[in-house]
Amino acid sequence: MTPSVDSPPVPPRGQRIRETIAQLRERILAGEWPVGSRIPTEPQLVAALGVGRNTVREAVRALQHAGVLECRQGSGTYVVSTDELAPVVARQLTDDRMTEVIEVRRAFEVEAARLAALRRTPEDLAALDG
Repeated sequence: MTPSVDSPPVPPRGQRIRETIAQLRERILAGEWPVGSRIPTEPQLVAALGVGRNTVREAVRALQHAGVLECRQGSGTYVVSTDELAPVVARQLTDDRMTEVIEVRRAFEVEAARLAALRRTPEDLAALDG
């Protein structure tokens, strides 16, 4: 069966999965599903995102593998991190390397603060005052 002239083209499956992953990430980062909260059920996600069950499953599996989501048998899927890097780093660390990690984080944070100060706008300053 060929699609009608009026129907939009259907993106390839891989693209749909990437778009679904991006939509889930956006909702997590926006605080719709904060760390520790359970995300909607698979049928609810299918309806909300307008994609098939397999696409939702693959997207959730990818975010689970990245350490953002955790599936708990019989309980649901929970947000465990908003940052994909944090769980990866945590898995690689041992207690004896924590001092090194703190040093590296401090360097990153100082540089991030320096760049934020350099790039601030008058609107940013007003938001801080308000």
